Amino acid sequence: MRLGFGFMPYYSLPEAQLEAINKVEGFTTNEDYNALSVVDTLRYMAVMYVEAIASRLDISSARLCDCGGGFGWLAFAFLLRGGQHATIVEPHAGKLQAAREIAKILQLADRCTFIDQELQSLDLEDRSVDVFACVETLEHVGKANIIPAVKNIERITKCLIVLTAPNQLSPLVAHDAKVPFSHWLPIGWRKTFCHLFGVKYEAFNHFPGPWHLRPFRERFKPETRVLVFDTYKEWVNHYPVYSPYGGGVWKDCPPKWLGWYLWWLSKCFGKRSYVVCPNLACVWVAKEQKA
Repeated sequence: MRLGFGFMPYYSLPEAQLEAINKVEGFTTNEDYNALSVVDTLRYMAVMYVEAIASRLDISSARLCDCGGGFGWLAFAFLLRGGQHATIVEPHAGKLQAAREIAKILQLADRCTFIDQELQSLDLEDRSVDVFACVETLEHVGKANIIPAVKNIERITKCLIVLTAPNQLSPLVAHDAKVPFSHWLPIGWRKTFCHLFGVKYEAFNHFPGPWHLRPFRERFKPETRVLVFDTYKEWVNHYPVYSPYGGGVWKDCPPKWLGWYLWWLSKCFGKRSYVVCPNLACVWVAKEQKA
């Protein structure tokens, strides 16, 4: 097994658990995810998100909400790292049921809550979770629901927000048709535009821009300079990395153009770099939490 980014013993699983997970209905039958390495996916969630949380909070007493949680990998990585409780919000019934089964196999079910609501209508109480994770979810809620969803995250969260979503300002978004500028067009025009470049358009996402995150600013401050990493060096050092997206692939190093661009952003924009980054990825910390 290729470990990458350092060996983390708390993300090693017994073979019996791995075999059981790979038999869970809804996970094994999902064409986009059934070939994933479970252990490497958990490690990915740890390096990308859990360690950013643990460096800022005592997670042993922290409650996390992962909205758009899918099969629960981020939440499970958080709990295996020592987190107190995780709420997994996933409107897809098949994924949510699979997450329930995986939680039982990992013996984490008693520290999990499962909810099948949409982000914009999630009815958790005000400041009822310490950490809110919204990873590649905001672009799926619909244009009219982006601001209500952001306001809901702000309302529910007490201490820390971990958010990633493709930036509408970016001329090219990989999480779409991958045709430059196509996502700037009204949805009804995108199919024809993409066909001009020989690309079949099947995505119907509305991507958020930095202006959509204004509701965070009353109580939270952006805290990271390079995506969810504090420094450019930390971002570079997290390679090689296993990405669970695209069917699960190893990435040995970042593209040179991306490395240069993120370095330049971090120097010029600091903790505001998310505004002009291809992804709005950032860790937001409550102002009262700062020393």
